[in-house]
Amino acid sequence: MALNREWHRLHRMPPQATREQRIRWHVAHAQACACRAIPASIKSEVEKLLKPRRAK
Repeated sequence: MALNREWHRLHRMPPQATREQRIRWHVAHAQACACRAIPASIKSEVEKLLKPRRAK
């Protein structure tokens, strides 16, 4: 998977991110870059949010 350096530069994960912030960041990341897998601890929640967006 290719790394989108520009996206990563502009979209840093907040320090000590909350669970909600991590989920939102990974949703955006999956759409813009997807250079790595979604962590198992939040994967189901991220995928729920991605499904409606991918169906469009």
